[in-house]
Formats: sequence, C-alpha cells, structure tokens
Amino acid sequence: MHLTDLKTEFSRYFPDIDEKCEAWKFIRNPFQCEVTDVLDEVQEEFLELKFNSPAKEDFKELDLEIFWIKYFHVYPLISHQALWILAMCLDPHLYEAAFSMLVAVKNKCRNRPNVERDLRCALSGIQPCIQDFIAKK
Repeated sequence: MHLTDLKTEFSRYFPDIDEKCEAWKFIRNPFQCEVTDVLDEVQEEFLELKFNSPAKEDFKELDLEIFWIKYFHVYPLISHQALWILAMCLDPHLYEAAFSMLVAVKNKCRNRPNVERDLRCALSGIQPCIQDFIAKK
C-alpha cells in the first residue's frame, strides 16, 4: 500500500519519468547500453566512452558517482547529465542537513549576501587540524 502511494506521488511530481528512464539507464552502466538508448545530444560522447577500455576498468572499480566525477572533464556532456540525475536521487536527509546549516550560518548576526564558503566549511566532513595551524604560526 505504502509503495503504491509512493509510486503514485512520484508519477504526479515527475510525469515524464517513464520516457526519460530509457534515456537515463546509461548512468547505471554505460558499457551495457546501446547508443540509441541515450539522448541525441550526448551520443557522440557516449560512443567514445563506451569503447574506452581504461574507463571500463575504472567503472568496475569505482563507485558510480566517483566514476562520473572522474570523467567529467573528458566527457562533459554525458557526465553532466549523469551527475545531474544522480544528484536528484540523493538522500533527502542531506538536503535537510544543508538547509539547517544554511539557517545557522545565515542569521541576523551574520547576514552576508554570499554564504557559499561558510556553508562549504559547515557541511564538510573534514575536521581542521587546528593544532597544526597554530604550530605553523
């Protein structure tokens, strides 16, 4: 029941999803798709990628997102499309966490027009080595 309702809501929000699913299946494995399965504007890049042996080996070893990020500069059109689709599928918890951090960063006391750098630091999972910074000063 719950999954049926979820599918109905998903179809309501994304009415053309069935048409695009065929054009998006290259994201999961570009080496098992046919050129007719991808959109016309990325077919040339798709063919180059499909017959790139080092890329095929990387695809076996890397996570899906990492693979597309790695080949973004080599195949920008198809990688951009893949990463855009993958970004839509991220966990909603990540969006909620980012929005909460944005609210915390951009408050009445700290109302800057550009918060990208502050937000990047707030969302980063990397802990700064404060003691190392102090030692270098």
